[in-house]
Order: sequence, then C-alpha cells, then structure tokens
Amino acid sequence: MRRLSSRNMRVFDRAREFFARLFSGATPKQSDSKLDSLQRAINYQFTNPSFLTHSLTHKSVIPIEDRKGLQSNERLEFLGDSIINSCVTEYLYHRFPQENEGHLTKIKSLAVSRKILGELGHELSLDSYLYLGTGEREVLGKGKDTIVSNAFEAVCGAIFLDGGFCAAKAFLQPRLLDRIEALSQEARNTNYKSTILELAQSDGFGTPRYAIVATEGPEHAKHFTVRILVGGCELGVGTGPSKKLAEQHAAMEALNNYDKSYITESQSKE
Repeated sequence: MRRLSSRNMRVFDRAREFFARLFSGATPKQSDSKLDSLQRAINYQFTNPSFLTHSLTHKSVIPIEDRKGLQSNERLEFLGDSIINSCVTEYLYHRFPQENEGHLTKIKSLAVSRKILGELGHELSLDSYLYLGTGEREVLGKGKDTIVSNAFEAVCGAIFLDGGFCAAKAFLQPRLLDRIEALSQEARNTNYKSTILELAQSDGFGTPRYAIVATEGPEHAKHFTVRILVGGCELGVGTGPSKKLAEQHAAMEALNNYDKSYITESQSKE
C-alpha cells in the first residue's frame, strides 16, 4: 500500500497536537490494573495511559457538574471515527483501483458500520474494560453494541493522540483493514445460517449445532475453523477470521450438502 505523503503526514501531526491539547484538560477516571492487559490485547503501549482511560469512560459515570460531557469518551469517539474513515478510505482507494466511487462507498459503509465496529470491540473485550453506569451495563448484557462500537472508535482516537496516525493505522491494520473483504463477504452471506436453520427445523432435525474445530493465529488476528451438525450429522466445515464468518461458510457448505434422507439414515444407524 502506498504511504501518505509527507505533507499529509504533517497535517495529521498538527491535528494530533491540536486534539492532544484539547484533551489534556480532561479529568479521566482512575486507571485500572486491567488496562495493562488491554494494552497487550491492542498491541500498543501508551506513553500517556490517561488517553486510554479517557477512551473507556462512558458519559454515564461522569460528574453531574460536567454538563458538556468533556470527561466522557464522546470527543475521542468523534476523533476516532474520523481516523477510521480516513484509514479505510485510503485502503479501499489503493486496494480496488478499478472500482468506482459508488462501489467503494458501499464497502466503506459496511466496514465502518456500528455492527462491524461493535464486533471488533467485543473481540477485544472492550465491554469488560469500560467505565459504565449500572443501567448501561445492563444494556450491554442485552447485546446492544452501540456503546462498544463507540468505545472502539474512542480507543482508536486515543492511540492517535498518543502515538500519531501511523500508530492508529497499525492498530486498525490487522483488526479491520486486512479483514475488510472477509467482513464484506460475511455481510453478503448473512442468510446462510438462517436458511439452514429453517430447513433443518422444518424437516424435524432441530437446531443446527456449530462447534469450533480449530483456532489459529495470534490473539489479534485469529483464524477459526468451525463444523456444523444437522440432526447430529456433520454437513460442512467453514473457516474465517471470525467465528461468525466461519459459521456462515459452514452453513453455506451444509446447504450444498443437505440431503434429508441421508441425515435420517445416519440417525437410524446411531
């Protein structure tokens, strides 16, 4: 991938210095010992850990006197959103030189969506590091990803302030940029699991079961292998950079291999 020009890098550096001055007046929450493990997970060591703490501070726990919410992670979320959009846009521009603006926009919209960023945040277990009020913690328990996706953006913004554009891009590279094509494919295949579920239940085989066969790669760039069993009969194996994508691929293979009589016969032999 081509690098940004020195002129653009200077622009980013000036912007980073500007935002760093803005955030220097904030009063972040007291640091937590678990932040060391989070820094290992994101593979970045902060020079100023208060940026990271600030990025994890939800507005539900800031003092009531802070009416503008300056001590929350909302401004870092705003900053991180711009950094992510910039990195994704640059990546798509160079990765797909033959695609028009409309197609690139569609891929970008998916890559920076709340759904995808929320999933990436959960992969880092950001929900367990966040400073949240009781009500928001309950919302997380119900599977709402907005808070986690916002936190992912805020963490990216914090890395940018602490280490600059290259550090933020290095954070995004294995987690988002290198997976954009796979994530796009996952979105196109969202019906495979629901289709095999409906088919299996209509034929009396119950709910398909998915089992992880293997997990490979480092913590920040794992690769999963998953098998699917319908009526206790293995019908497919799928792989992917996330459990969900591996399950989608397994479900797609299961649909191709689906044979009601074969499954019934296999059950009778057990």
